[in-house]
Amino acid sequence: MIKTLLFSLMTICTLSAFGQSPAALQQEKMKGLQFFAGSWKGEGWMIMQDGNKHHFDQTEVVQPKFNGGVLMIEGFGTDQETKKPIHDALAYLTYDVLKQQYRFTAMTGMGYMTDTAPEVKDNVGYTWSMDNPRYMVKFSLTLDQGDWFEIGEISTDKGVTWIKNFEMRLKKVN
Repeated sequence: MIKTLLFSLMTICTLSAFGQSPAALQQEKMKGLQFFAGSWKGEGWMIMQDGNKHHFDQTEVVQPKFNGGVLMIEGFGTDQETKKPIHDALAYLTYDVLKQQYRFTAMTGMGYMTDTAPEVKDNVGYTWSMDNPRYMVKFSLTLDQGDWFEIGEISTDKGVTWIKNFEMRLKKVN
């Protein structure tokens, strides 16, 4: 514990000595994703556990926090047929200065949670993934002609082949 604390303090002092505070570095790394900030609405589809394709209406609200160093993402979707919630999630996307990598932490209203290192492409989007003993999933978000375009894919063979099981397109409303 003490070693970790000392390492963290040395890293912060080292970053500060080079003229850039950890917060400034974090904000700089997150600049290329600020286009996601705002409110978004649209629709999509996903293959649910019942094996059927469900169409849904979706909203996403992305708020920059800590001067843009963190993006807080809140998503909510309802099944177009049943009008019941189909997606309810909260996530944080940021740059971890100490680990020198982006971090994506998400949780859902169903009790699931993940913390992963996404692949970020400035001014384009990002991809995050997670795996469990039965399958792997990945979600890729991009800006496509001004729209938030996202696809989800699943792999049951450790990432050799991927099957699209989710697609969503949202328009910025503010």
